[in-house]
Amino acid sequence: MNREERKLYELYFKKMVIEHIRNIRISRGWTQARLAEAVDVSHEFIRSLESLKGKDTISLFTAWRISKALNVSLDVLLDFNMEQFRPIIEKAKQQ
Repeated sequence: MNREERKLYELYFKKMVIEHIRNIRISRGWTQARLAEAVDVSHEFIRSLESLKGKDTISLFTAWRISKALNVSLDVLLDFNMEQFRPIIEKAKQQ
């Protein structure tokens, strides 16, 4: 895998982690403010994390803290299927 492909996969990986966080938060009936309070971060941090125009990265430690707050295993948040994104990556490389 070359550097360009790796960067694309990392981007999609981060987006999937953030999507998992958002989906689990919503399934629990939690607001962004409640999650922020449970993780001891600002509401703005969670809002920016979940926004398409906001943060596109998260530290492993913060992901771990979020998993503890949501009472899910960290591997649930980090679940990622590279093969699912292969067609998207190939298309992006051609542009």
